[in-house]
Amino acid sequence: MKHAEELNAVTLAQLAEGTLDAIWVRGFHPPPACRAVLPRVVEACERARYTLTGDFQSIGTSIGEAAESPAHERRYLETAADTLALVREEIFAGRLSPLDELRLRLDEMWPAGATVARHDGRLMLPGVIRRWPAGGHANPHIDQRAIPLLAAHGLRRRIGTNVYLEVPPRGNGGQVDFWSLWSDEGTYDARRRTDYGLDREQLGEPHWSCEPGQGDLLMFDAARVHGVRRVAQGSRVTAACFVGVRDADRPLVLFA
Repeated sequence: MKHAEELNAVTLAQLAEGTLDAIWVRGFHPPPACRAVLPRVVEACERARYTLTGDFQSIGTSIGEAAESPAHERRYLETAADTLALVREEIFAGRLSPLDELRLRLDEMWPAGATVARHDGRLMLPGVIRRWPAGGHANPHIDQRAIPLLAAHGLRRRIGTNVYLEVPPRGNGGQVDFWSLWSDEGTYDARRRTDYGLDREQLGEPHWSCEPGQGDLLMFDAARVHGVRRVAQGSRVTAACFVGVRDADRPLVLFA
């Protein structure tokens, strides 16, 4: 995999066009600021309910949950504003969150700017916070574009984005593993597990592994199979969103 270590207008354009596989920026968000929010993250995660898997905790109804049923889609739209307020006002205590900071930077780098996605004029959730306690992991998977809420946006590419608020001690899991790109989501669907994602054992060794540090930013093509190794000690906490790419003359759209 080809990756860059700086986020700028050039590397963003390369990632959007698929000539670059990932952008990994060390220290995007100051580690002391990450550590300051962790007690509030843990408290909010313990109150949250994530329906797709018990392997990690997630604050807010996600776009993946919204795709599961019309009822989940309604809940996604109805709770987006409250979840955003919780993240900004309670967890980050009125300070700029790393995803808000990222959106401001993307707005300056992309020719048509960047904005929060909307559906029929309603705000979509621009970011979630996820926590993997000891034992948590994520099966290898892709993040699919074939979701009704996204249909009107005409996305060409979906960029997975994480800022790491906490990471396990080095060598204790939480690494992101990457395998091949999937151009045909139907083939992926045919190989899916009954819960979610793919069987790691059937994929062989990953093509690239990334072990981010606290405060790092990682952006990658979400059509590439990726998974999170099981956390053996400590916790892994990310502020996460997707950056939807359309044509260069249309704004990037952020959603989660």
